[in-house]
Amino acid sequence: MNYTAFVPARSGSKRLPHKNIKLLAGKPLLAWTLEACAGAKKIDTVILSTDSMDYWKVAREHVPSGKLALDFRSPDEAGDQVKIFDYVKDQRAKIFGGRKGAFVLTLPTVPLRRSHQIDEAIALFEAQGRPVFSATTYGFPISFAFRTDAAGQWTPVFPDSPMVTGNTRSQNHAVSYHPNGAIYVRAIADLAQPDLKTFYDNARPYLMDPESSVDIDAESDFAIAAALVASRSKA
Repeated sequence: MNYTAFVPARSGSKRLPHKNIKLLAGKPLLAWTLEACAGAKKIDTVILSTDSMDYWKVAREHVPSGKLALDFRSPDEAGDQVKIFDYVKDQRAKIFGGRKGAFVLTLPTVPLRRSHQIDEAIALFEAQGRPVFSATTYGFPISFAFRTDAAGQWTPVFPDSPMVTGNTRSQNHAVSYHPNGAIYVRAIADLAQPDLKTFYDNARPYLMDPESSVDIDAESDFAIAAALVASRSKA
């Protein structure tokens, strides 16, 4: 089966302008993901989906030209209200053309996933015959979750909250997971299904370690990711 990587990297980040090309350990953020995709054994094409030719220039500096392709997005297609699922589903013919097989969507804001993890997610996809999405553990038991109201009062999200029952020993609470945005694997043909609502439909999780799942959203996340990169180089 053929596998096409799809890396969406718009230029309009508001919290951190041009976040996707901000340097992480001396390398543009999106380059980490592009290189991981290019290094995966079964990926033969890496599509950068962007509204910026500057980003395309960065991509060409870090991915072998034989693997790289561009999906150029208009300002409307790259707006901050556009969900990437909707864009990929609605524009599948534009993005993938006549390509067959499966696509591997990888968000550039999760830079520390490695090529071998993409290979493992693809292997799971092939073994299970089902779509795959990557996930990792929460950093704290979700059973402690609560909400606050305008008066500052708290209300537990779950009725059996340990904040109510007193069962606060963390070892007594089941491990919970959340999607991390690092890897999604799905057949391109699935995108033509009218009832497909999310990338998680009928999908199986591929579990990743928290260190590989760091999501870059704020300036402090760059510092955390850089520290992890440094620790890897010393290992």
